[in-house]
Amino acid sequence: MFMWFRRKRYILDQKPAHHHHTMLIALAGVVMVIVLVFAQTFFGVQQLLGSGSFFNIAGQTSSTSISLPPPPPSAVVSSQPRRSVPVPITNLKDPSHSYGIAGGSRLAGLSEDQLAAELNDMVAMGVTWLRFDIEWSNVQPDNASQQHWNDYDKVVKAARARNVNVLAILDYTPSWARPAGCYSAQCGPRDPAEFATFATLAVNRYAPQGVHAWEVWNEPNSRQFWQPKADAGAYTRLLKAAYPAIKSADSQATILSGGLAPQSTDGESISRRDFLQCIYAEGAKGYFDAVSDHPYTFPRLPADNTDRAWSEMSTTTPSLRSLMVANGDASKKIWITEYGAPTGGPGSTATPENSETVTNTWHVTETLQANILKEAVRLYKSYDWVGPFFWYSNKDAGTTQDTTENFFGLVRADGSHKPAYDTYKQVILQ
Repeated sequence: MFMWFRRKRYILDQKPAHHHHTMLIALAGVVMVIVLVFAQTFFGVQQLLGSGSFFNIAGQTSSTSISLPPPPPSAVVSSQPRRSVPVPITNLKDPSHSYGIAGGSRLAGLSEDQLAAELNDMVAMGVTWLRFDIEWSNVQPDNASQQHWNDYDKVVKAARARNVNVLAILDYTPSWARPAGCYSAQCGPRDPAEFATFATLAVNRYAPQGVHAWEVWNEPNSRQFWQPKADAGAYTRLLKAAYPAIKSADSQATILSGGLAPQSTDGESISRRDFLQCIYAEGAKGYFDAVSDHPYTFPRLPADNTDRAWSEMSTTTPSLRSLMVANGDASKKIWITEYGAPTGGPGSTATPENSETVTNTWHVTETLQANILKEAVRLYKSYDWVGPFFWYSNKDAGTTQDTTENFFGLVRADGSHKPAYDTYKQVILQ
């Protein structure tokens, strides 16, 4: 606690005396000499101490004042009622908002002409970021001596030729690097050091081409993408190996934790807030530069409290943001690296009219998709704690209705634009 005292000023009033007796005149002279000596001595002391007011023979107070630092805000007593103060945002490298497309793993499988057409469509919308997977299981499928980069070279080259920034996701384990008894590429690596070696290869290859943003894994809090079940401790060990390896290869790199999926903690998957708190507890602080999040809310609008995935970023107790602040990471951002809504697939369809009440539906009309996107960007623009925003995805992957994964695009499979394409273009340019 700081105690702050008001400094007092003292004034010496000097009143002249009128006497005719010689003794009194002499006495007055002695008094004057004493006063002069006192004033000179006091003045000198005040200068030596650098103090404020000093006695002035003319009876005035000098304007000399002590130069004190201002009290910290917490020490100032105000007569105004106390108000809650937002958590300050400091040291943010890039306070501007920027927009991208999360393309997933399909971009690497496109021909050069197909890739050029899609990227031209993205650039026409105004996006400046592209997020996609660089899968370890494809680069080194059989052993650590292999390196198959051609598919990823193509994507990086096409993006950078259009001045599009790349956020590369390093993920998915080849069979030779998986733990015993785990048979999926989504298994966490058996040895984080082997993953770190792969990460170094990727950074050495693409940093010279202008790739300086890296995401360590995709949705590690979900059983689907970290098998056999989500493991915050194992993921933290991966971060601790990958982070210094990437920074050593590229000191300019920005490294994101793996995008968090909207999940419940159920023994196999871990909720986003629980997972972030767990990795902090495991020592992840200092091993990521930003938090990556996937706050999907479809079929509802992002601000709808029925599905709290969006609000869990900053307004719930706790929130991702509050956990970051509590762990000393107030200056780091949350990158929204996936957000979207599918317009087809199995089950019933949510519409703008029934989206607040509909249940058991996993896709929306094209109009509702555009509404969800518009509302998400409106909210995003009001935040100062966010990094880039990525819509998942650019183009529908197919037309069969057996999966919603075919219909997240802003562009239909035949190349025609959905309403959300024009909406994204408009809100980016506003």
